[in-house]
Amino acid sequence: MPRNLVLFDLEWNIGYQPYTFNYHGVQQTLRGEIVEIGAVKIDEDANVLDTFSIHLRPRIFRKLQHHIAKVTGLTQADLDKGEPIVQGLRRFMQWCGPDAEFAEWGLDDVPVLKQNLFLCNLDESRPTVWYDLQQVFLREHPRKEGEGMTLESVVTRMGIPMERPFHDALSDTLYTADVCRLLDLRAGLAAYPTEDEALRQSLCQTPGDYRDFTVFHGYVEQYAWRADPKISQMPCPECGTPLQPDEIWLKKGSNSWYTLCQCPSCTGSGNAAGQGVFQRYKLSRRDGLHWSFARCAQMPDAESLARWEKLRTAQLERMRAKAEKQAAEK
Repeated sequence: MPRNLVLFDLEWNIGYQPYTFNYHGVQQTLRGEIVEIGAVKIDEDANVLDTFSIHLRPRIFRKLQHHIAKVTGLTQADLDKGEPIVQGLRRFMQWCGPDAEFAEWGLDDVPVLKQNLFLCNLDESRPTVWYDLQQVFLREHPRKEGEGMTLESVVTRMGIPMERPFHDALSDTLYTADVCRLLDLRAGLAAYPTEDEALRQSLCQTPGDYRDFTVFHGYVEQYAWRADPKISQMPCPECGTPLQPDEIWLKKGSNSWYTLCQCPSCTGSGNAAGQGVFQRYKLSRRDGLHWSFARCAQMPDAESLARWEKLRTAQLERMRAKAEKQAAEK
């Protein structure tokens, strides 16, 4: 059975003030309200089979933000005469079909789509499968120093004729299809990592002895990885006894955390007694609504232990200085 591949692009409006909403008991910030959708259905050779284009009339951010107007060329009149957003989103998802696999240039649009579907009381569980076509492109054309990854820069680099404007949703989607026709799209999609595989690659980047990699999906609360014992309590890789984490957690990058744990029953590391085990986490909110938490144990070596002690000492000093400052201000 042929795959139902949908390339799509969104343009969305933003407000002059943030808008928050309640998603199953957790406050979330709306990334943007969709005002234009462009989409094409393609086969696995990126031949265009059908197209979809629509302007939507927003309900929340009704006034067109000046920066959005400048980038997209949209006017307030375009928004005012657009199809009501609930009706338009419903029609788009029906056109896509329940088995659609979505693809976009980047990973920005699916989270916005899912937030908007939820706020319109539509099924935000779809799409269940989606691809970042930048990653498919980079598989065949590794990025060189100084090269941009905007759609326009890649279209220029690949020598594709620029016969349509950019920052128009349907036009951008057709350009994306043009790029895909120059790739081995079948192979690129077949090699595309699952979310778990991508999290493993991100969490276990450097060479090392990593064990017990596990991913926990579907959490709406960002700090559930600390609050839920199912996620926070990690068994010793050697004997299965719950590890005892250090009081200090260090942040690495934007959404990675780690600490050094000790096993009360054994060395817990396969190394010299007392070295412990690093407990590592990578957080991801790929769909814009739900958090996934990847967890693993890493067996320490002398270099990583020395780095841990240095960073831990610095963190304790920052905490001490902050506490002293707060006490002095009282």
